[in-house]
Amino acid sequence: MTANDSGFDRRSVLKAGGAVGLGATLPFSGVAGADTDGLAGLVDDRLELASDVLQEGLVVFESRAAIPLLDDFDLAEGYLAFDVLPVAYALLTGPQIEALAASDGVRYVEANRELEYHNADARAATGVDTVQNVDGYRGDSVNAVVIDSGVDGDHPDLEGATNYQWVGNPLGSPTLWAGVGSLDSDEIGHGTHVSGTLAGDGTQSDGTDRGMAPGASLTVYSASAGLSILKAAAAYDDMLANQRNGANYHLVTNSFGASGGGEYNPDGALQTATWEAFQADVLPVFSAGNSGPDTRTLNDFAKAPHVLAVAATDDERAVTDFSSRGRAADSGANYDRQTALSNLRTYYESGSADGPVGLYRNGVGAPGNMIDSTMSPLDPLQLTNADSDPWYARISGTSMSCPVVSGVVALVADAYYQTHGSHPSAIDLLNTVEATATEARTAYTPASMGAGFVDAPTAVDRAEADSLATFDDVTLTDP
Repeated sequence: MTANDSGFDRRSVLKAGGAVGLGATLPFSGVAGADTDGLAGLVDDRLELASDVLQEGLVVFESRAAIPLLDDFDLAEGYLAFDVLPVAYALLTGPQIEALAASDGVRYVEANRELEYHNADARAATGVDTVQNVDGYRGDSVNAVVIDSGVDGDHPDLEGATNYQWVGNPLGSPTLWAGVGSLDSDEIGHGTHVSGTLAGDGTQSDGTDRGMAPGASLTVYSASAGLSILKAAAAYDDMLANQRNGANYHLVTNSFGASGGGEYNPDGALQTATWEAFQADVLPVFSAGNSGPDTRTLNDFAKAPHVLAVAATDDERAVTDFSSRGRAADSGANYDRQTALSNLRTYYESGSADGPVGLYRNGVGAPGNMIDSTMSPLDPLQLTNADSDPWYARISGTSMSCPVVSGVVALVADAYYQTHGSHPSAIDLLNTVEATATEARTAYTPASMGAGFVDAPTAVDRAEADSLATFDDVTLTDP
């Protein structure tokens, strides 16, 4: 359902419209006399309810126990039930979509669609060089996840990465992700570049082009060039299943999304996935998007109060024009993470909340302009000159600033673990990175930069001192 800043109830509109539930012998070939206006907010506007053409749908349920509702539908090709998330994928007609949306136990029916990738200086600008060379932290105790176009598993800087490639037919094959080892699972180079920024070890450049946390263990989910909500949510599902089976992930970096000015939708499949990751103390970090400089252009998935949204700057710490912005301060938009997070938790527990569940600002910013990182020599995004090292390339975008901040998060987690013997929670990591950010430019606003420019040494100092930040420690930049 699409939330708003004045509070909402997931089923209030549906009940007011007089729609019936599954227990009322709803005809599954259609909704006899259904009030489609009464389904507003429960069905993605991209889905055609009047059409008998099969459409790709992601059904988000109240819990996994409700997924067998789909067994009562005459689905053309069956359905895929996720292993951990309360989500299923199916090909659905318009009438079936209506029937599902009107069923008790269903939160939202969403159209599967493609998402956009958000295309040595970053280490120095953020203070990471000091953390690595003076403090001695490299992320060795941290397991980081990248969901992207893939990774060149044979790149000298990334040879230790765990490399999962999407291979599944979701309605025909039980296997969606296959380990491909040292193969190149990246068709375009975007994911290889992101992975190197986060955790490349710099082997090919004798350390010059190493990433933010070169000691971190890296797991990459390759969705290839055509990333979709289905693939992204399925990657989260597999990651969480592995976590339950003994893996220990700490953060997941997401340099993709869809920019829009609407309200945060807590019932989407990927929004649900990021919430479950946060609940498991895996911090999702999202790129802000490349739709700036206007306000109300922030990545839809970065509006969640449980993720860290990252803006892009140049090397002089000025916000780039392309970096997406949240809502202006005078719009009355919510900037209070603690309030939104509390409301969102209440919403997921009870189905209603009395206030905003979205956060309409960035979290922090970091360099994202012409970032030098790993690339396969034959990747389409290989933009180096003929006399440059073909194993690296310079690319700009919040896709590049996002893994910079993810690497800082890894260093903070590593510093805390090495000093105190345990890893901090996702919210402690998020608050600490925000609380230690600096207002490096007077032009910063909460919409453009949130709490300011990321400061790795200060964040690591707080981790070493066992003084991780709380909500009260976070100060936003001046509006």
